[in-house]
Amino acid sequence: MADKGYHNIGLVSGDLNGVTVTNAALRLADASSHLLSLPLKHTETGYNTDYFIKEDIKELREKELAVLKGYDAIFEGAIGDPTKLPPGVIEVGLLLKVRQAFDQYVNLRPIVLPEGVPSILVGKDHRHINFEVCRENTEGLYVIDPENRVENEGTDDEVGINIMKCSYRGVKRLAEYAAGRALLKGQEKGRKPRLHFVFKTNVLKCAGAPWTRVYKEFLGRKDLDVGYQHFDNFLMQMVTTPEDFDVALMENFCGDGATDLGAMIAGGIGNGVSGNIDPTRRFPSMFEPLHGTAPNKWYTTLSPGEYEKGTFHPELVQQIKPEAAIRAYAMMLSHLGETKAAAAIDQAALANLRNPRYKEMKLDELVEAACNFVRTPPVAIKKQLKWGNQPGVTRIE
Repeated sequence: MADKGYHNIGLVSGDLNGVTVTNAALRLADASSHLLSLPLKHTETGYNTDYFIKEDIKELREKELAVLKGYDAIFEGAIGDPTKLPPGVIEVGLLLKVRQAFDQYVNLRPIVLPEGVPSILVGKDHRHINFEVCRENTEGLYVIDPENRVENEGTDDEVGINIMKCSYRGVKRLAEYAAGRALLKGQEKGRKPRLHFVFKTNVLKCAGAPWTRVYKEFLGRKDLDVGYQHFDNFLMQMVTTPEDFDVALMENFCGDGATDLGAMIAGGIGNGVSGNIDPTRRFPSMFEPLHGTAPNKWYTTLSPGEYEKGTFHPELVQQIKPEAAIRAYAMMLSHLGETKAAAAIDQAALANLRNPRYKEMKLDELVEAACNFVRTPPVAIKKQLKWGNQPGVTRIE
């Protein structure tokens, strides 16, 4: 990065309101230029639904992956247009393909309720909801495997088969990364850090064997309180005693479901962010908001899940909230070592979320307010931040 004199960022803006929120994040990037140690160069790849249709592909090929591999980091807005391709095609062919091809084996998802933002959990606030999930991102039930298949399709004997594969090496390296995140979280909270393994070893005995083995190895750590919970119990504890957690690591499918619930208890899906991390930095990491392209805020809705192709409603687009994408962009800047800009952008998004008028504020108003915050942050915020690491944007190694 430094030898080029800039951060080289590949954009997968995606479809519909994926483009909307990407543009919002880029406006924040421009507003933060005075806080950067190196300038930012953004290049749109154009890998979206239209590209998949034009190229007649179901997944990214070596030539697209070679382009993405050349970037320092990848920012993905949101992908999918149900009027053009059925859900699941581009999600598997782009997101899962990049995660596995670039060995982004950590899916880091902070579940942090901002101070001043209400939670749906009664009696819980920012002091209780402050932990992270490290989701295994290249194995598990989401692995792209030739054994995945549908047998006897279209008959009464139709059977769908997806293979769950969990390896010792995969679980071990995820646990090592999660332990490092737990130590940071423990420092932040001023307590001995807690690391929880989450799986379903009582039923999924074969896939669970590596999880049990690595869990037992980590029980000997003196610097961590290490525990295990079955996945269903973990979900219950998330909504009853979320304060018990610092960092939890879990299988791909489990982590997908748990972190969507986590986003809801931490202020809503519009506040959920995701980092697809290769800790070795052999490949670029990819950062994204949790939410989708929101076709109901773009097209005329004919019925639930069905939209009129070719329609566009700019007044509906103004209902889109950009904070998740803005915070995902901040996470990416943190990964690139730009902690001052990352902290400022993250706090700008939080300032919007705390605004009593937030729900009624339109997209353009929210973006402009965030940009103004970054250009001239309140003195109290500058003193609080000291332009260093903050919860949610702690530098990602």
